[in-house]
Amino acid sequence: MSRISRIVVCAVCWTAVLVALPRSSHADDWLPVPPEDLAMKDNPKQPGADAMILYREVKVDVSKANVSGDAENEYVRIKIFTQEGTKRGHVEIPFDKKFANVVRVEGRTIKPDGSIVKFDGQVLETTVEKNSGQKELVKSFNLPDVTPGCIIEYRDSIQGQPEMVLDWGWTVSQPMYTREARFTYVPYGGYGNNLRPIIRRNLLPADAMPVQQASGAYVMAVHDVAGIVDEPMMPPYRPIEARVTFYYQDEDAPSATGPSDKYWNHYGEKWAGQLDRFIDKKKALDAELAKIVSPADAPEVKLSKIYARVQQIRNLSIDDYRSLKEKKDENIKPNLNVQDMLNHGYGYGRQINFLFVGLVRSAGFDATELYVSPRNYLLFQPTGNDVSQLPDDLVWVHAGSKDYYLDPAARYFPFGLLPWYETSTSGIKVDKHGATIVNTPDPVSPDATIVRNADLGVQPSGEIAGTIQVDYTGQRGALIREDERKEDEAGRTMFFEREIKHWLPTGSEFHVSKIADWDDNTKPVHVEGNLTIPSMTSTAAQRMLMPIEVFQMSQTSEFAQEKRVNPVYIHYPYEEIDDVKFRLPPGYKMEGTPAPKKVDLGAVSFEIAAQGQGDTVEIKRHLIEHSVLFTQEQYPTLRRFFEIVRTNDNAKMVFQNAESAHN
Repeated sequence: MSRISRIVVCAVCWTAVLVALPRSSHADDWLPVPPEDLAMKDNPKQPGADAMILYREVKVDVSKANVSGDAENEYVRIKIFTQEGTKRGHVEIPFDKKFANVVRVEGRTIKPDGSIVKFDGQVLETTVEKNSGQKELVKSFNLPDVTPGCIIEYRDSIQGQPEMVLDWGWTVSQPMYTREARFTYVPYGGYGNNLRPIIRRNLLPADAMPVQQASGAYVMAVHDVAGIVDEPMMPPYRPIEARVTFYYQDEDAPSATGPSDKYWNHYGEKWAGQLDRFIDKKKALDAELAKIVSPADAPEVKLSKIYARVQQIRNLSIDDYRSLKEKKDENIKPNLNVQDMLNHGYGYGRQINFLFVGLVRSAGFDATELYVSPRNYLLFQPTGNDVSQLPDDLVWVHAGSKDYYLDPAARYFPFGLLPWYETSTSGIKVDKHGATIVNTPDPVSPDATIVRNADLGVQPSGEIAGTIQVDYTGQRGALIREDERKEDEAGRTMFFEREIKHWLPTGSEFHVSKIADWDDNTKPVHVEGNLTIPSMTSTAAQRMLMPIEVFQMSQTSEFAQEKRVNPVYIHYPYEEIDDVKFRLPPGYKMEGTPAPKKVDLGAVSFEIAAQGQGDTVEIKRHLIEHSVLFTQEQYPTLRRFFEIVRTNDNAKMVFQNAESAHN
């Protein structure tokens, strides 16, 4: 689970987020608008663009982070060219509510005739999901009267909390072309003002370089920066963004420009020491272990029992339904060691993993912490010598003859299942002798399935009605439990009714009758309900024709575009398993079904078959996606595969009226 840091002597640093500063604090003091920008009809360096950033100004001020918090400000001016470009009038400002808040938002629209419409609408707070799959909290607002030809501009300020470390740096790449941008960074000024940040550059233009001024601040200007094309199922933004990161080294750490093995061994020893000190309560651990396992238990049984016990600890890291005031009123006390945790019954995610290590070691197994880069956000580059690359932790255990990779702090994930973003990634395994670079296991498709069973009746009118049962296993179930954790039963019912209706033809109805095993993460999330489909059939000459697959293919929108700019990044392998029984209308019999179809390309496979017996037809369908990454060159093949899937899903079964057949 991710860790939360505070500023310490020689602050531990974290990498950059979007920040910026307008030139004046006066609400009406905007930059002048050149007539040629207002008259511009297209981007001369990227013809056909929907919009472009004319100018962007950014300032990050961390000089007083330990006193008043970080200050992050942004000013952006955008030219709108097309109707599609008017969507840029919807602005989203990401922020982390635990550490900061958006304290100012201003904006305006400049019409093609030069008239100005000020923004005076609502600023809403909501959670959005990017095409990369990463979710973030944003303040959003809509600028007024945005039409092709106008210019829009806005500015905002984000204020951090004292002693809370935010991401520090500049994100240069944006979702659209940037003509010009200027950046300022005011470094951390605590503890004697003698700290110098370490600077990392990623994918910057060749002529872009942060330059330190006499004041100590760093400045940089860039021109003509291509935008990042936002596409479905794209890789995480951070590794493909042009950015500059400023971070500060622990005062006792080796040089960030020195040998990588020395750098990581330092942190391996340091983190191993922190772990050992926290779990150094042998009597408390042994007493707790005696309540959990039996000496006769097999190694994996012992691990699973310990895992289940540790997951009963209240996880303060995801206890986000409580406000800071509520937690203060509750008098949450700090845990100095595992005995405190067991007494209090709560702890932060990392402490929960520490407790698991302590209990597992007491059971006689070798165990330690792993610090990794979550692949929904970062890629680990050991030669980068940047500790902020490893914000997540999990546990490695060797029991019997097997290595286990576990994250008990991931409350909704059962024993043996890592959150997808902690699979197929890398980091370091820590012990008192240093650090070892390790790779976490690859995910497999059986660990994320949707199993759908339906019993449906077809009426002579063509209406279809019946019952459906759905099981969400592994990653599917865990992520639903995590995303919907704040909802009550009514809220979960609404979620599943929306979810399942998306699989059905337009106009269909679905009503949940049962949700089972919600609180037991060792079982699939089980949903039952009743559905009605107005009609999926067509009639001709006493025959009724109906598609073989009742559920609509969910991958249609992801592969709608013919060309692809980014690789296809699928979070985890998955499977769809359907077993659907149709009862034919009275007086009808099966005349014909499509031939069974099977396609296996290795990375993806699909099979579907229908079999009729009496007045019943049974359709079985199995779709498997094995891989997580496909290159742009592989995209056409992948797209054609899903076209084949859709074609075979829509292949027609033929029912014939029995009397007509007799005649």
